[in-house]
Amino acid sequence: MKKTLITLMILCFAGLAMAQEANETEFKMAIGDTVIWKPFEQCDGLGYNVKGPKVINYKPIHWGEKIQVIAQKVGKSSIIATCQDNDTEAVANFIVYDPNEVPVIVEKPVKPATQTFTGTYKFVPPTNNYFITINDTGSGFNETYMKHGDDEAYNDGQGVDRFWNIKTGKNWYYRPDAQGWTDDVDWEFEAFGESFPIINSFANEVNKDNLSNYFVGTEKLTVGGSEKPFEIDCWHFFVDYEDGTVIQYWVDPANGCTLKRQINADPAKVVTVYDLKYNRLYFGPSFKKGLHDITR
Repeated sequence: MKKTLITLMILCFAGLAMAQEANETEFKMAIGDTVIWKPFEQCDGLGYNVKGPKVINYKPIHWGEKIQVIAQKVGKSSIIATCQDNDTEAVANFIVYDPNEVPVIVEKPVKPATQTFTGTYKFVPPTNNYFITINDTGSGFNETYMKHGDDEAYNDGQGVDRFWNIKTGKNWYYRPDAQGWTDDVDWEFEAFGESFPIINSFANEVNKDNLSNYFVGTEKLTVGGSEKPFEIDCWHFFVDYEDGTVIQYWVDPANGCTLKRQINADPAKVVTVYDLKYNRLYFGPSFKKGLHDITR
């Protein structure tokens, strides 16, 4: 059977990527390089979805069973291939660099002097009425988590935009090119549960027996809220692990949530919107006025 090519930007497949385990391949490419990627040895129904900044140019070849990719500018991008025959996925990650640029080697941070920790750490994460956005300062992408009653929503900043109800099982994904919020398979989602990364990272990763071993003081972080930006005096912990890894955590003393996390000298992940009093839902499928209403 002749291979069928599905439109590259079907967000439905992007949404399914959250629940499936993907086979990943990484390509490191200099600007101007070309690669050919064949995600499956045999597949009669193929779909492709592109995520991330437009750092690559791509086109399907040989009836869509392969993708030709040309690196255009520095950055990271991904292509997710879905085989409709068995609902399996393959992911190609493209890291594009400028061969003329000398790489900057950032040294691992040196641990400051520790201080006696006199506080009491307790992890009490928000369980309802929150709108939290986490920025990956390396990629520039934002992840957003929203919970309002039984409604939850997630956006990964790269094309996946979902909304579901944990009581009814109703589930939607967002298609800005056609129908806006669109019905998906009932219960085909993973509820947030008690918490999520990076909010729960210090709670899950660090031994709490003697926090004075890691406490290096307090530091202010500015976050957005329901009205205007505000500052939080965070506990700053510096944890050096046995394998040589250094992880720093900036923790909200009020509830033990991690608001910033940095591994070694890598770009940090930082909470930029921290609304824990999100009482008025202003987006989602209930606001859709018609079949082709694409209002966010």
